[in-house]
Amino acid sequence: MKQLALILIALLGVSYSSAQAPQVHRTVALTFDDLPEALDGNNLVGMQRNTPELLRTLKLHHAPAIGFANDAKLHAPVALESRTAVLKQWVDAGMILGNHTYSHVRLFTTPLPKYEGEVLKGEVITRRLMSAHKPYQLYFRHPYTSTGPNKRVKEAFEKFLKERCYKVAPFTIENSDYIFNALYVEAKRAQDAALTVRLRKAYLELNDAQFDFFERLSNEMFGREINQILLIHANDINADTLDEMLKRLEAHGYRFVTLDQALEDKAYQTRDDYIGPNGPSWLHRWTVSKGMPMKLREEPDPPQWVLEMFKARKGN
Repeated sequence: MKQLALILIALLGVSYSSAQAPQVHRTVALTFDDLPEALDGNNLVGMQRNTPELLRTLKLHHAPAIGFANDAKLHAPVALESRTAVLKQWVDAGMILGNHTYSHVRLFTTPLPKYEGEVLKGEVITRRLMSAHKPYQLYFRHPYTSTGPNKRVKEAFEKFLKERCYKVAPFTIENSDYIFNALYVEAKRAQDAALTVRLRKAYLELNDAQFDFFERLSNEMFGREINQILLIHANDINADTLDEMLKRLEAHGYRFVTLDQALEDKAYQTRDDYIGPNGPSWLHRWTVSKGMPMKLREEPDPPQWVLEMFKARKGN
């Protein structure tokens, strides 16, 4: 009987082991920083190209998302209305907008009163656009995910946010898309099709490796896989690869949830005691309060050829 079952499985093209393996259920919230992103950082044509493509892909995969906006990007000469219309597309598609400060300043190097002013100035247009979607949770994400130069500033700013009904938006996975995108945009301009294909492939492979790494790390820290939160940007390389990225995640057992739903995981009640100039994953930050060694250096990096190209670009 067992031999007959094996023959039937082979005929169906399914291995015996995979037929017996339990299905893995994973969840991830998708978050986009620096809206409205653009072709080269602040270009209306890029915003108008990338935004509909990203939203089309999110709809195709039934994936909710939240975008963190820098309102300063809207205030270009004679372009406020056009740029605001791009941002409004996210709201019209059912996505949530969050606060990312007005002009993307770093708390590690910005005086607290000025930084708090950036939050207030940065919510004017986004909260107006979201007015028809109340009630909803207000979220703030620190630019560079830099949460303060010391404990006093960090706690004072968190108190400021709480008084204004904001929650801090953490992340667990970030895939260095800004590095790939800088090279990708230049390759597209140069009409270097071979390089664009190579960059897309390397980018998706790194994203896969990042998910594998942080799945293992969450198991080490909590004895299980937690709800993940992905931080990416609304840029060219994501506009061109998001569909494939989400297909890979779905094949890996992921379904897409809101940030609200992801944060229902009790892991996010863990204290974030990290203080430093960088902005690592919350799975790295939590090692401080849990008394565990930080494994930041073990996190997968872009391939060396990508890093060398990016370094050479910055040197020019």
